[in-house]
Amino acid sequence: MKKSILFLCLLFTWACSTSGESWLDEAKVRLQKGETVSAKEALLKAIEKNPGLAEAYNLQGVILFQEKNYPEAEAAYRKAIELKPSLYTAQLNLGAVLMEQGVWDKALAPTEKAIVAQPDSSAGYLQRGIIQAALAQPEKAKNDFSEAIKRAPKDINAYYNRGNILFQEEDYAGAMADFAKAAEINPQFGKAYYALGLSYIKSKQNDKACLAFQQAQKLNYPGAAEAVKNLCN
Repeated sequence: MKKSILFLCLLFTWACSTSGESWLDEAKVRLQKGETVSAKEALLKAIEKNPGLAEAYNLQGVILFQEKNYPEAEAAYRKAIELKPSLYTAQLNLGAVLMEQGVWDKALAPTEKAIVAQPDSSAGYLQRGIIQAALAQPEKAKNDFSEAIKRAPKDINAYYNRGNILFQEEDYAGAMADFAKAAEINPQFGKAYYALGLSYIKSKQNDKACLAFQQAQKLNYPGAAEAVKNLCN
């Protein structure tokens, strides 16, 4: 009984004395375990202990984003940036949540600030490329995807997105090269095989298109089975 009381006292003392940073670390551990509710509680403790802890607000935003509560996620990211404008992840995440809400023009500024904060990171260039594509700026988008590839040569999304723009520009050889590279890097990337098949069709290489669609079908990519039925049989 005395041991139990001692344990509870120690636990209570730890809870009262733990810093905001320690609670933030605890929230990360709980989140990795899938304990979302418990992680939220730890973040509230972190903010209670240290109201200026920008990283805690950023992680709050991440959880809210995962829960598809985009307005509150945006508010959390903005609070994190207010406290620490140089926080790369908060700037990048704010751009992402604005993208999710379809506010593409407003998503550009925080994404560019993220790039300034960490110019060697590929994620900012990839995100800005997607935004530029949505804003009908294909040349800028291609440049950003190329910059992302320079920094992360195995980024399948950068290859795929650049390939998609090349496809729209009817540069099918360039599109095929990018889609093929994405599939080479990740053989489970069904979308790349499907896009590769479409590019082969545009290039009048139906045999190769059939093989690409068949691979996409094996990976259960939507529309692949119909493409195989129409082209290969």
